Amino acid sequence: MLFYKFGIKGVTMDDIAKEMGISKKTIYRFFNEKDDIVTALCEVELKKHAKNFDALVTEAKDPIHEMILIYHHIQKVYSDINPVFFYDLHKSFTKASNEFECFKKDFIFKSIYRNIEEGVKLDLYRSDLDINFVTQYRVAQMDLLMTKDNFNLGTMSYAKAHQMVMDIFMHGISTVKGHKLINKYKNKNEEE
Repeated sequence: MLFYKFGIKGVTMDDIAKEMGISKKTIYRFFNEKDDIVTALCEVELKKHAKNFDALVTEAKDPIHEMILIYHHIQKVYSDINPVFFYDLHKSFTKASNEFECFKKDFIFKSIYRNIEEGVKLDLYRSDLDINFVTQYRVAQMDLLMTKDNFNLGTMSYAKAHQMVMDIFMHGISTVKGHKLINKYKNKNEEE
């Protein structure tokens, strides 16, 4: 997708028309402005991600495995996104940014909360966790990486930064039993 590669502001209506092999006039028959295109694409992408996440939940053997599967999915997504995309989205495209915020507050928050709650019941995550706080913290971590104003990644890719943040998060909330599963799923051998 052009927006992921070059950022939203870096893509013109001419670029979109050329990529789609249609005229700008045809685009304007369906969309009044670029903001409408970004919003429509955001809706489609978020539905696709929700469907993918639901499939990963079904595939997962346990909450740790689910987190790792989702982490790998997000790695693939982030590897294709120029950091400018999120900056442009939050700075200039209010409708699409609001769609993304609603997705985080509704779908992502509920998914993380459910995962942590289940992990605590299975003694994979620490029983002393305030699940609501930990869930908010995880969502805030995602925001931190996506908001250029708050965090400087330097030359580090989003994918690598997400990997590091996710590792720290998972190890921080996991019990010894959970740590063993993390290592198992990552094919790591580690002394206790």
